[in-house]
Amino acid sequence: MDKSLLGWLLLLGLGFPLFGILLDEAASRLERKQHPLAVALRQVREYVLPPLAAILVMRQLLSIAGKDSWARFVETLTWVAVIVAGLSLINALLTTKKQPIKWQIHVPSLFFQVARGVVILGIGYHILNGVWSINFTGLGSSVGIASAVIALALQDTLSNLVSGLLLLFAKPFITGDWVELDGKQGRVLEQNWWSVTIGSPAMKLNVPNGVLSKAKIINYGQGAIWKNISASFSYDDSPNEVIAALSSLLEGIDGIEEEGFAAVSSYGDSSITYDISYKVLPEKNFGVSGELKSRLYYLTKRYGFTMPYPISVQYKVDAKLGIPSRIPQVAENRQQELVTYLRSLPYFLTLNDNQIEKLAQRARFKAYGKNELIIQEGKEDEGLYIIFKGAGQAYLKDEQGNRQIVDELELNEVFGEMAIFPGEVSPVTAIANEDVEVVMIPTDEVIEIIESNNKFALEILEYIEERKKMVRLAKGIKEDVNLPNNKNGRRVQVGR
Repeated sequence: MDKSLLGWLLLLGLGFPLFGILLDEAASRLERKQHPLAVALRQVREYVLPPLAAILVMRQLLSIAGKDSWARFVETLTWVAVIVAGLSLINALLTTKKQPIKWQIHVPSLFFQVARGVVILGIGYHILNGVWSINFTGLGSSVGIASAVIALALQDTLSNLVSGLLLLFAKPFITGDWVELDGKQGRVLEQNWWSVTIGSPAMKLNVPNGVLSKAKIINYGQGAIWKNISASFSYDDSPNEVIAALSSLLEGIDGIEEEGFAAVSSYGDSSITYDISYKVLPEKNFGVSGELKSRLYYLTKRYGFTMPYPISVQYKVDAKLGIPSRIPQVAENRQQELVTYLRSLPYFLTLNDNQIEKLAQRARFKAYGKNELIIQEGKEDEGLYIIFKGAGQAYLKDEQGNRQIVDELELNEVFGEMAIFPGEVSPVTAIANEDVEVVMIPTDEVIEIIESNNKFALEILEYIEERKKMVRLAKGIKEDVNLPNNKNGRRVQVGR
């Protein structure tokens, strides 16, 4: 027997069955791991091997010429099976997903589609030209004219295709990047042969590759980016004081990834402009910037800053006395309101009129918006706070970072008591549940009254002990029976 014939018999009798068994075993293992490559291996075993074996039998053992119609038909079926299995193999080995699994290669959507197109067109051409011997030479002139007409009609589409290929190789961005295209910002959702889709919370935009290739592209990457808002204040307000106050605006906003800083941006005709910078995911910036702008209003009221705006005011100036170097600002006088309010609080009944008036001179009203921090855990308190209007909440964070409520802050309730201990920090964070106005009495004034009034000192100490118990309870620490308790077991609170 001819050795070559024996070799083909061994290949067909032993090689193909063994190869089929190996493919089946490999596919079974991959199926248990839910890997997409299993589908491609099974298609090779079921669709490609049988017609390929038939072709080899017809050509090598039965000596049927390749020009025979049956041989051509079987070969065509084989190549069609190769197309099907090849596409499955591309789907298994290449992926456009951000997190590829084992043995997969992450590629842009455009490259993925081009690879599939090359397989179909290449094998399709071989079937027509190589298997069925269809000659395309005679169609050259007509195809050339038709191609010119089609190219003219589809110049925009071809431009998008070519631009897409160039963008694929240049890689100015990848899926998931936040980009800016001629002033429009969004995250890259999809890139294909014709266009790129970008999206933001406000819109979804499809940009043709031809337009994209001519646009100015700024790539901010996939993480948080730096943003800023601006605010202008009068020249009468000290920049150092304004910068310190503006920096506090960034505290306690969950959407901010990294707190930045406030700095002078420019000097205008009637005001100084400041920029407040912060790092945030672009999708969250709309909410964050809105909250910061809302907080600016309350910050202006708390610190008494002036935000200049066009306004007409008539001043009576005595020409004989000369024009004043500084136009006087009309300040809101709430001194008497403070005196009346402090006198109404049982907490201060032991103080005389002089002490009340002195407190009122140093105390001041401070306004806060909803969800704004009043005091912060781990930071020193400025003084003693009393809820004058609205309501708030005191909480701390446990070891897992979850909020544990310590106290609901109602009208006339006092907090910030750790201010009387120099160097001590607040054990809780206090926030406004709604628009809140508080009376803040500076630390020095509180300490001075404590040192001169024993009854007031005892009230404060009782309140501190009660607050410590609340903190321990929020932390899950059991109460010690030996700890001193309030005489009447009540929560210390001032009231009208």
